[in-house]
Amino acid sequence: MSSSPFEIFRRNLKPLMVFLTLLALFSFVVLPALDTYMRRGGGINSDPVAASFDGTDLTLSRVAQTTQNHAAVVRFLYELANLTMQRGGVPQTPGFQYDEQEGQIRAIGIDNNPSDEATINTLRFYNEARKAGFELDDTALKNWLTRLTDGKVTDNEMMGLLMRSSDRQLGQQHLYEQLRMHLLADLYQRGSLVGLTNGQFPVVTPLGQWQNFLKTTQKATVTAYGVVASEYLDTEEIPSQSDIEQVYAEGQDRLSYPNDESPVPSFRRPDAAQIEFVAGHLQDFLDIEKAKISEEQLRAEYERRLAGGDFQLPMDAGDADSSDTPAETTPPVTPDAPVETEPASETTETPAETTETTEPGAEDSSLHRNVDNAVRLVMFQDEKPAPGETESPAPTEPETPTEPETPAETEPAAEKPAEMKEEPAAEAETVEEPATEAPAEKPVMEEKPATEEKPADEEKPATEEKPAGEEKPATEKPATEEPAMTEQGTEEPAAETTPTEEMAEPPASLELEDEPAPTKPQLFDEVRDQIATEMASDAARQALDRAITESNKRMRRYFSELAVHESNVSVGIQTAADAPARLDLKKMADELGLQYGKTDKLVNRVSVEDIGPGTSYGLGSNFNRRGPPYSAMMFGAQMQDGTALPPQPVFSPLQSVDLEEGISYISWKTEDVPEYTPKLAEVKDEVVKFIQMREARKRAREAAEKLAASLADGDTKLADVVPVGKEPNLNENVGPFSWLEQAGFMQTVISEVPELNAVGEEFMRAVFTTEIGAHAVAANDPETVYYIVTPTEFQPEVEKLREQFRQPQQRFMAQLLGNEDARNIVRGFYQAVDKRTGFEMKLADQK
Repeated sequence: MSSSPFEIFRRNLKPLMVFLTLLALFSFVVLPALDTYMRRGGGINSDPVAASFDGTDLTLSRVAQTTQNHAAVVRFLYELANLTMQRGGVPQTPGFQYDEQEGQIRAIGIDNNPSDEATINTLRFYNEARKAGFELDDTALKNWLTRLTDGKVTDNEMMGLLMRSSDRQLGQQHLYEQLRMHLLADLYQRGSLVGLTNGQFPVVTPLGQWQNFLKTTQKATVTAYGVVASEYLDTEEIPSQSDIEQVYAEGQDRLSYPNDESPVPSFRRPDAAQIEFVAGHLQDFLDIEKAKISEEQLRAEYERRLAGGDFQLPMDAGDADSSDTPAETTPPVTPDAPVETEPASETTETPAETTETTEPGAEDSSLHRNVDNAVRLVMFQDEKPAPGETESPAPTEPETPTEPETPAETEPAAEKPAEMKEEPAAEAETVEEPATEAPAEKPVMEEKPATEEKPADEEKPATEEKPAGEEKPATEKPATEEPAMTEQGTEEPAAETTPTEEMAEPPASLELEDEPAPTKPQLFDEVRDQIATEMASDAARQALDRAITESNKRMRRYFSELAVHESNVSVGIQTAADAPARLDLKKMADELGLQYGKTDKLVNRVSVEDIGPGTSYGLGSNFNRRGPPYSAMMFGAQMQDGTALPPQPVFSPLQSVDLEEGISYISWKTEDVPEYTPKLAEVKDEVVKFIQMREARKRAREAAEKLAASLADGDTKLADVVPVGKEPNLNENVGPFSWLEQAGFMQTVISEVPELNAVGEEFMRAVFTTEIGAHAVAANDPETVYYIVTPTEFQPEVEKLREQFRQPQQRFMAQLLGNEDARNIVRGFYQAVDKRTGFEMKLADQK
């Protein structure tokens, strides 16, 4: 038998092939999974501790599983509440909130923001609640669900919905476990706030409300002189080694940021990174698209829009006046105006005498036929004589029908009261005298029955007079209509009243106010850029979106390739030399019409605001709402809604936008340095400088207090004791300013005083608790300046403040500001629980 290796290989070919295949499967499938498992804490420490309290360790797997169940229960409760409302029910559980305007559920009665941090806090407070003797059995939980559904959903339907919502991962016991845990944890925390809050609103005593009201409403004007601490800095003073070590120990775990002037020692370095980014300016793309539009296209668009009524400006005052002049002759609708307009339209600006002659001649027959009816109507309506009704007997002369035949001009004005009114009629536009001739007005009222007769334009005012009544109409009605009626001796009124009624409606549409104001078109050159911008806007935005999308795609592709490469290196399939070529962002930016930028040094969550994308925000999930700030997305942060943003991995693209400037960014970290505590040797100079500055602060305060003491007699002013050369540090008539400013609903901040340097709580307390003319010493917020302050005025006066405070709304808003003592109590409660239970959060170390 041959012992050749080839012969052996040939005889054992099949077993060898099977072995090699299994080896390959193990290398490419099992080993990567095993590596991932080991990296996540597998092996000996297969389930790392995420947090510990009361001698209990919460493992990462338990926290993750509980968080997953919490998310499923929250989803189920939302669906259950929606189903209840669809069936006409109203959820009755405490803490349920529904926004009717947006049609969305805001709260469901338990924490609706699942996260690992929230799970850890819930578990530890649930443990505290059980130790305190709080319990919830299954019956209580079933009642809670019944109140949530308002009895509109059966138990079987509820469980079926739970199975569908959780993809058959949760059952009734899982649901009850989650509800029991969250309700008891919430009950325990709310129990600690008894007497401090009323539901969601803080409890504030009447005195506390008054103090809050004063802080936001009362304003002060002061004179302030600042003693600068840095002027007392002695760099030659070397602290002892023991002082250096003690200060370092105090601040080694407290984060320190550049230019931090805090009086508290802090030396721990925050996480930092090198950042590279590309930026797309909308204006750049607008300029490109506008250049593509020809002059002919712009002019064509201008003509089209001009024809549609665009680009119209109000005419000058002179033009408007000239255009209004002719309009004045049109009859107005109001009863007061007819005096001026009606006669003008009827007579076409002819003398009053002409009007009289023409009216009788033309309408004699009709007036003659309806005189009797007019007289009867007048007598019926005017049971009580009006002030000018003494002349109403004039209509009783119907026997003289010949008078209308003769020209009204020849008739003496004294013979007929009607004629007396005729004259005012002609002057109606300028004189209000006709009002005194009330008698003529009565005929106008009487003309109603004669509406069938021939219409006349001048009669419009007469119709309006009729509803006005007997007394008022007499003064308001123009004499134009009255003369016509009285001249004919009750014949004229009948004919003239007819038109009045018929013309009552039409003149309304002719009112001057209803007519559009005169305009003139803008010239093409004046609106050329506006037209070009509007024509190019859509194309520019689309081009910008394409460029940003393409950049994001390329950067994400590189990130994915790099992640695959690192995974291959970890299992030995590739080496570092096989890494994909790094994407050249500058070249890509030039190709896509974007701008390129990068940081010259490491930046942290504070200093990152000095670079382009540092002031941008994430893309909001809802319309017109921006997302988290850039620093929180890049470096990670705990958000107000309870969620936690993880830090951005290296070379992972982050998209953000600056809406105010119209700039879109895509950036990534090219280097990431986690936060760390430097050795004492690395920060010894900082420690020494802090100790020297601490001593300088003490000397500056002493100097300020000594200077203030010299003013105690009240005869010396602050300006008189300012040292020579320090006059710029004196600020007079500073203000007025309040203690607090509203920064949002139930949120306030210390008011800014631009003339002074970063004033804070101590400064405001000194100002508003010192009487006018007295003096106090207070440091600014970083304790770099010590101010001697003298209030010179408080406004408004106390009596006015008390009057405002009596309004319920003012007291309510003051209550919402809460109480600093209450906040300190709540803060102390949580710190006490942490200390008593030995609570330690280790979750960040496991991520």
